[in-house]
Amino acid sequence: MSFPSPTKTYHTEAYQAIDPALPALSSKGKNVVISGGGSGIGPEIAKAYATSGASTIALLGRTEKTLLSTKTQVESAFPGTKCYFYVADVVDNEAVKRSLADYATAVGSLHVLVANAGFMPNPGSITESSPEDWFNAFEVNVKGNYNLTRAFTPHATKDAVILNITTGALHIPYIPRFSGYTSSKMAAARLFEYLHHEQPEKFVLNVHPGVIKTAMGDKAGLEGVPFDDVNLPAAFVVWASSAEAKFLNGKFIWANWDVDELKAMAAKLPESNDFTLGLLGWP
Repeated sequence: MSFPSPTKTYHTEAYQAIDPALPALSSKGKNVVISGGGSGIGPEIAKAYATSGASTIALLGRTEKTLLSTKTQVESAFPGTKCYFYVADVVDNEAVKRSLADYATAVGSLHVLVANAGFMPNPGSITESSPEDWFNAFEVNVKGNYNLTRAFTPHATKDAVILNITTGALHIPYIPRFSGYTSSKMAAARLFEYLHHEQPEKFVLNVHPGVIKTAMGDKAGLEGVPFDDVNLPAAFVVWASSAEAKFLNGKFIWANWDVDELKAMAAKLPESNDFTLGLLGWP
């Protein structure tokens, strides 16, 4: 499956320019928060930040077993990075606030938030869907990220990085049976756009991670779809946290797009509406 791309090169796996081990992409001294840290692409994002030298990583999720597994994997491979984990559903505002407050008490100021937790309702038409299941997408993808950003901000550095892991499905006009997922993800992307304008000193970015084989993807019925390597979004978000990506503040980009070609657009992007959500055909 091919998609239109603003860069001539369209990546499906990690490459040299976004290698987390590059000195220019160093996360040394940084404290990083990753929601959904126990499953999907969360563990690989944690490993990528550890590769880049992050001092500490906080993993948030609902399942202790998977969070502990990620912590063990990271600390075994990267003894210079300490992992904390917190069993907290992002929908539970008090649990999220308590978790990030405890983490900040332990490590100090927080530098990076990767809002990775998400929910895919059972695919189905609007009239055939379960209201509880359909609206749970809004609970997790919108309310959960609302809770997460509000809990992160009081402990964050002034120039903190906030990355929302979203979906390129928002750029496809119609996907049958995906109304709950795409609608909630659209609302969440707008939430982060507002956060960008309300806190312009921070770096806020919506990132489509590519088409990755995960349990959520299996639920969506993506069998037969060519998948991207999970190391692509993991490495990409580390690059997006670096100084090299600052010109993309407030944008919506795909991990598949070549970063060197994106950097060639740096002079025009900040003042344009390119790579933002809007109305097609409207000036």
